[in-house]
Amino acid sequence: MSIRGWRLLSGATSAWTVVAVDFTLAKVRAQANFGDLAPHLPADCAVWGSDETGWPAARGDAREHLAEWRERTAALGTFHTVLGFCAGAALAGSLAGDARLVLFDPVAVSSPTIAEHYAAAVSRMGAEPDASPDADADDLAERYAVVARKALGDQGVPDSIAVALCARVAANLRYLDMCRVAGIDGHQPDLVVLSRDHELPAVLDKSPQVRLDVAQEQLLAEPAAARAAVPRP
Repeated sequence: MSIRGWRLLSGATSAWTVVAVDFTLAKVRAQANFGDLAPHLPADCAVWGSDETGWPAARGDAREHLAEWRERTAALGTFHTVLGFCAGAALAGSLAGDARLVLFDPVAVSSPTIAEHYAAAVSRMGAEPDASPDADADDLAERYAVVARKALGDQGVPDSIAVALCARVAANLRYLDMCRVAGIDGHQPDLVVLSRDHELPAVLDKSPQVRLDVAQEQLLAEPAAARAAVPRP
């Protein structure tokens, strides 16, 4: 089975399905991802992880993007457990329904959050951010493309590489916008798994939680996190 935006991480087709939501399965710096967690989950479940191909490549309304993504995800069938990491907590919550919902270091995404990600990306290009905290994600993506293509061009980087980088940043900004409109308010996770220093959003304060003595970068590689998140049905 092939579904855009989802990759089978472990197991085979199974009535016992776990889905895991994050922006990427790529190795980014030292950050562990759900590909690292999957081998520690029960071997007889099918574990599906979201990947970058599922996020919007073009401008559009974030609520429509969210609806389209959820419609595609329905093809995975009935879920036993839904996992969400960081900003992806909101998207995981939007999928869970009656399934077990487990969030790892969840964060609440707002328009200023998205603007902060844009500012960090622009700063890595050696430029000063120039957008307001409530700027539209699509507009931020276009602003970034102008800055990045010029900066990389000045360094002699082939334009094809610059275009690919701009597309990835744009997808990330639109992903965050989907997380913003999905929101974490109203979700009732069965468990929140926290790294050593992560600050839990106040709206989730009363949720069952476990804190592990690991850095956030290694949380999804921690066997204890997997054991807590997905007990056998």
